[in-house]
Amino acid sequence: MPFTYFRRKATSSPQILLLAAGALACTPAFAAEGDVFTPYASYGIYYDANLLRNPDYLGRDSDRWQRAAVGIKMDKDIGRQELTADLSANHSDYDRFTQFDNTGKELQANWKWAYGNYFSGNLGTSYSEALTPIEDFRSLEPNIRTQTKNYADVSWLIHPSWQLNAGYSRYDLRYDLESQQPSERNLDITDLGFDYLARSGNKVGIVFRHIDGEYPYATINSYEQNEVKAKVDWQISGKTWLQFLGGWAKREYNNSPQRDSSEPSARLTAYWKATGKTAFSLGAWREIGATDDLAANYALNQGVSLGATWDATEKISVDGLLMTEKRDYNGVSVVEGIAPLDRNDRYHNAVLGMTYKPTRHWRIRASVYRARLGSNIASEAYTTNGILLNTRYEF
Repeated sequence: MPFTYFRRKATSSPQILLLAAGALACTPAFAAEGDVFTPYASYGIYYDANLLRNPDYLGRDSDRWQRAAVGIKMDKDIGRQELTADLSANHSDYDRFTQFDNTGKELQANWKWAYGNYFSGNLGTSYSEALTPIEDFRSLEPNIRTQTKNYADVSWLIHPSWQLNAGYSRYDLRYDLESQQPSERNLDITDLGFDYLARSGNKVGIVFRHIDGEYPYATINSYEQNEVKAKVDWQISGKTWLQFLGGWAKREYNNSPQRDSSEPSARLTAYWKATGKTAFSLGAWREIGATDDLAANYALNQGVSLGATWDATEKISVDGLLMTEKRDYNGVSVVEGIAPLDRNDRYHNAVLGMTYKPTRHWRIRASVYRARLGSNIASEAYTTNGILLNTRYEF
């Protein structure tokens, strides 16, 4: 299966990491064997000491909010075909900044198919409607963001040791606020590649990717990007896994060739199951991040992360995440009269969480976090701390 992804603004990393840290230890309970549909409900209380991400950390922008959600999962095997889906709705209520109260919706559906002994792939869609994270849009005005992705991929086993891959995905980003329309985009991503399949189950391969990035309300940001990357998915030992994706990416802007760029990029992830109860993950990356600022071409993001999980008992697990990332903005002036952006950021994030599983279907999770963004542009810097407490039950 080829790698597929979409790019987001560089400033969105905090929200992604907090969600990822929770996922490490809060894996939902599995439905009883034979069940096709699994309803669930969740409720959480959250606190952030600097919700608006202001540079002056004085506590006046703190807030607490509640979030309730209901949903239903589906998992059905039909012969060698597997159908999965997850549909949910949620509502959040804020204590102080009540204008951020919102109702969100999410849908994920996938058909993992197989035809004969040589062809397999995926066909799926995802939809998300939610409040835009403050890291992406610092404003007292609420801004609902809608993301849609449709994808299809196929793998052809032409030889016991060789596999051809092809894939296509379409990603659409929309905002409710008219002022944010210049950031709306459509990404058409096409992948072609091949893998070498070792008898051990490991694989190495090459991915060729073409991206058409269209900005309907800001055509000056529209671009084409071509990539060639090597990928490795290797189990070094019974307890250690290694994943790598890296190569070269060249981006060309349709209406502003002075913004064209060509940069190496790579991401390395290592997993180590140290004992039966402890596991560690290490990540390192150098990637080109998207930016919609007309005074910057792109952000070069370089970072490392370290995660750990510990199953203290059969019902209690503890997890942690440390991450740091340097973001260098390439200041290329796009519009006459706008000075190139000379900005450098350093982002740090730390998360510590604990999950308690009273029963097979019930999860309770608590976590604390601290995030800090340092920048040579004072108005962009911030520091914040937060607490999350949530629970989920699967019927």
